[in-house]
Amino acid sequence: MTAVAFPELTTERLILRAFRREDEAAFAEFAVAEDFWRFLPGPALDRALVARFIAARVAEAERPGLRDWIFCVEEIGLGRGIGMVRLSIASPEHRQGNIGFSLDGRLRGQGYASEAMRALLGYGFGNLGLHRITALADTENARSHAVLEKLGFRREGSLRENFFVRGQWRDSDLFALLGSEWRG
Repeated sequence: MTAVAFPELTTERLILRAFRREDEAAFAEFAVAEDFWRFLPGPALDRALVARFIAARVAEAERPGLRDWIFCVEEIGLGRGIGMVRLSIASPEHRQGNIGFSLDGRLRGQGYASEAMRALLGYGFGNLGLHRITALADTENARSHAVLEKLGFRREGSLRENFFVRGQWRDSDLFALLGSEWRG
């Protein structure tokens, strides 16, 4: 499997694209809210961390040969980022990937997470030829579980204390979807 440059994916309502420096302002509005970062490994986000995160994503997108993409999710017509989704090639030899997502909590219930993830899965299975894509979700993150199940993922088990998040060990559920099960 050959790594490729940063793609741009489009759905009916969304564009999944590389981060740009101007995304910092939008992300500084919503990414500092606990409902955005609560289940993400790492520290609670503040404006300084958001700025560093955006700068790192801009630099990553400019490097050729990616095997890990963190997309800015932009609502068409809004012209600003509303969240992020990630696709990593975990094992090129075994054609396996991993995905994750986090969107502006003010937009919950509108299907944006499912729509963005559907595009990402189509890219992973269709364009990259992945055989299996996994996702981890905190055991208490019912919303992520619902999105993954809606997309056809199966819960395969739990990982005990696999993330140390803000001073506390957290458990995750492991979900997986095979390319042969994908109904894009």
